[in-house]
Amino acid sequence: MTSALAAVILAHDDPGQVRRLIAALDGVDIFLHCDKTAPDNFVREMLADAGPRVQLVPRRKTRRASWSLVEAELAGLQLALGRSAADHLIVMSGSCYPLVTIPELEDELSHWHGLSRLELNRLPYPAWDSPRNSDGGLWRFRRRFVTARSQIVCVGGIPLRTFRRSIPPHLRLYASSQWKIYARSHAATLLRIIGERTALRRFWRTSLVPEESCAASILQSPEMVGSIVDEIHNDLPWYIDWGNVALPHHPAWLGERHFAALQAVRCARPRNPDANVGDASDHETYRKLFARKVSSRAKQLLDRIDEELRR
Repeated sequence: MTSALAAVILAHDDPGQVRRLIAALDGVDIFLHCDKTAPDNFVREMLADAGPRVQLVPRRKTRRASWSLVEAELAGLQLALGRSAADHLIVMSGSCYPLVTIPELEDELSHWHGLSRLELNRLPYPAWDSPRNSDGGLWRFRRRFVTARSQIVCVGGIPLRTFRRSIPPHLRLYASSQWKIYARSHAATLLRIIGERTALRRFWRTSLVPEESCAASILQSPEMVGSIVDEIHNDLPWYIDWGNVALPHHPAWLGERHFAALQAVRCARPRNPDANVGDASDHETYRKLFARKVSSRAKQLLDRIDEELRR
């Protein structure tokens, strides 16, 4: 494989959408993880006519807010590093979709050689307050959460937690997104540190929602990674609509009503890696490379993206 890009796709349902996503990423090395709880025929449908550029990551059971999702991502990264020469590794869900052509994506990321694009919000982060905890998300880490087989244990929908604990020394906590673009060397560094540090791995295994904090926190801790912290840029090149009234902490499903917004962010100027970007609102002035969340039910929207934005 010789592609400059690789994608680790974390999927669990909607094989038609995943198959369309794989087709849209034509020429990109794909490493697909499908949740083990999904029926086997879903996997067969996802891989139909995919060819050798798509490789299946060993399947495992995953659950939102749990270490199992980090394990799935790490397994995908490990496989991608071993079987692809890609300069950048993109972590996305099965409900993501590119807004640009692959040549445009490759061209933009060629200017980011050796740099990663992760959302970075140093804790305490007010958006991670909860009705019972107003400490900017530190509550997710200050107590040990109960897990079973890398899954958070809940009773009545409430995660169980036990004794208070200290944050590992030299670890700077960051709120981030599960979806990110790694430079190859940074993905390798992340895997090495997690593999070498048993106590650190145990900490993340018993933290809440580690898929939204583990990678960013480690790669922004200079006593662990040194000057790499300066190579991780605060950026989220995904369009996501958080105006979900029914489920305010979950992104809305995208439909035709979103097309104008998608067109605007797709046609914005590309982000220059040398630009000094401040808070999250600054990110909105730059081009978005992907959209989330879309499903196979949004066929009209996906058709318009392909015909009008990715032509």
